[in-house]
Amino acid sequence: MSSQTKSNNLYTLITGATSSIGIEVARSRAKTDNLLLHGRDSDALSRLASEINSPNKVKVWCHDLNRLDGLREAFLELLGQEDIQVSNVVHAAGRLKILPFRSFKIQDTMDIFSVNVFSIIEILRGLACKPHRDHLKSVVMISAFFSKFGDKGNAVYSSSKGALNSLIKGLAVEFPQTRFNSIILGAVRTKMTEHLFEKGAHTERFDRYILGTGSPDQVADAVDFLLLDTLWMTGQELFLDGGASIA
Repeated sequence: MSSQTKSNNLYTLITGATSSIGIEVARSRAKTDNLLLHGRDSDALSRLASEINSPNKVKVWCHDLNRLDGLREAFLELLGQEDIQVSNVVHAAGRLKILPFRSFKIQDTMDIFSVNVFSIIEILRGLACKPHRDHLKSVVMISAFFSKFGDKGNAVYSSSKGALNSLIKGLAVEFPQTRFNSIILGAVRTKMTEHLFEKGAHTERFDRYILGTGSPDQVADAVDFLLLDTLWMTGQELFLDGGASIA
């Protein structure tokens, strides 16, 4: 049994909980953890909270991570109002836009970095303060395969995920009481990536996957591993890519 169930106010925060990966992570963690589900669609959050068959508490937090002003304060206010202490964080929220580099506008870049990087920095800044930091045990970032390898049209998105890889290393050293790790995620068919699998969408990029492309439930399994109470691992990048990085 997870240590989460031993305390009534310890929760696992899942950002982007209504995404394909977030939903599977939530379903898996609901078996043992109280959940704080984040998303920007209140109706989708409510449906997910109702659908999850869990013996534990499930609460929701509706916020657009593009809105950085006041994000940290709103998050801490919610924790206070709901009497929540966050023991695990899974940052599954993400924004993907693939374009030729010359076509990117500054707002495109800001939108991607706000959701993928700046928002989790603000959330973790809140959790790094008393009385929250002593409760935070593990943070998992969902990074991306192309943060390590080049890909046409993917430079901005990939650089935002590369920032997460660097972030976990600095935080792991600064806050040794908390484990910080990232998942270098290969091609997984989700609502956000569906267009990449369509006919004529350069699907040859998936030919390198020895075990084929992945599924959201396989990502949830990896998250469960990284959230193990006994895990002797921090500041690391876990490749979950069906063998693509060695092909």
